[in-house]
Amino acid sequence: MGYTDLCYDVTAGVATITISRPERRNALRTETYAELAAALEPAGTDDQVGVVVITGAGDRAFSAGGDLEMARETLTTIPAARTHSFQRMLRVSTLMTTMGAPVVCAVNGAAVGGGAELTCFADLVIAADSATFCYNGTKVGGCSWWGAPQLLPLIIGLRRAEEILYLSPTITAAQALEYGLVNRVVPAAQLRAATVELADQLLSLSAEGLRQTKAALRPARELMLLSMSSVAEQNASAVAGPDIQRAFQAFLDHKTIDWRGTRRGLSGRGPQ
Repeated sequence: MGYTDLCYDVTAGVATITISRPERRNALRTETYAELAAALEPAGTDDQVGVVVITGAGDRAFSAGGDLEMARETLTTIPAARTHSFQRMLRVSTLMTTMGAPVVCAVNGAAVGGGAELTCFADLVIAADSATFCYNGTKVGGCSWWGAPQLLPLIIGLRRAEEILYLSPTITAAQALEYGLVNRVVPAAQLRAATVELADQLLSLSAEGLRQTKAALRPARELMLLSMSSVAEQNASAVAGPDIQRAFQAFLDHKTIDWRGTRRGLSGRGPQ
């Protein structure tokens, strides 16, 4: 199929999926999720594909997360939010975790919101030293529901996950390596070559052995993901709510929100 939001290439056993909306910092809109699923499905069933790599176009961002203009315009009702969560987002993460080939995320810049959560479903993560991660749900009036609260405790430990999800800090590549959020950090100029080297290393191993190893590891991830559907339902109700819609609009207006004003008995300011 033809793609508008990503590039798909299969070369020497590696399927590379590049999110390509650099003018929007590779933000994920409905079409992007649909195309990610459309690319992951054949990659997962192609016997010639031994490794799948997901990366972003340019050097500014892996993905800035959900496209807020899209969210502001289309995710305004619970049915619309449910359709997006269950038929697009969960479809992408299910394909990543159930395919036999290992999935590598090559994080070339900022990974924010859904972009950061996308990496949680990868088998291996390699990052440029200029990369950053931010699970920013609490900054935009909601929750980082898509994989982060389920998988971060498994990946980096509960206490660290709680700190990251409550406070929405920006995490440097060096911190991500220290926390165990990524497997490797390399100089930005070497990310492409290092990703090729990692893919070649995987391709040199038994394809059946890799498939069986991923299958053996899968139950731990699936156990943690059991709650994701119920959290997706909760999020669908919240997305159409006033807090998140107001936060979306404030972001698009290049303003910030002081959330203290939304708490009973506290004075605070709206968008500044």
